[in-house]
Amino acid sequence: MARTKNPLQPLGELESAILDALWDAGDLATPEVHERVGVPRGLSYTTTLTVLQRLAAKGLAARRGGGRSHIYSAAMTREEYAGKRAGSLAAALVELGTSGVSAFIAEAGRLDPDMVKQLRAQLRSRR
Repeated sequence: MARTKNPLQPLGELESAILDALWDAGDLATPEVHERVGVPRGLSYTTTLTVLQRLAAKGLAARRGGGRSHIYSAAMTREEYAGKRAGSLAAALVELGTSGVSAFIAEAGRLDPDMVKQLRAQLRSRR
């Protein structure tokens, strides 16, 4: 049975670059995305098109007709994506139980001190 990929899993480098281009520019036709992202990387047009189609299938890019090529845009803002991604990661930590939360706490030492303060305040407010 095929596993459905979670659209909030980490994106590959090319997916991230294309999504960044859409966030930066707004609406872009497929050839424009290829010029901005594919050409500098030496990629074929079809590779760029395939990644755009995958982002659309994941719900991360919106596609509409535009003559001979489609027009793509990001389906959510960077901030919305970051929030949804963070929620997905938090859910994964909870699913891992004590081990997941312990691993997060062990890594928390690398966080910005202001972020640690905010986390502590949020934990206190849940009591």
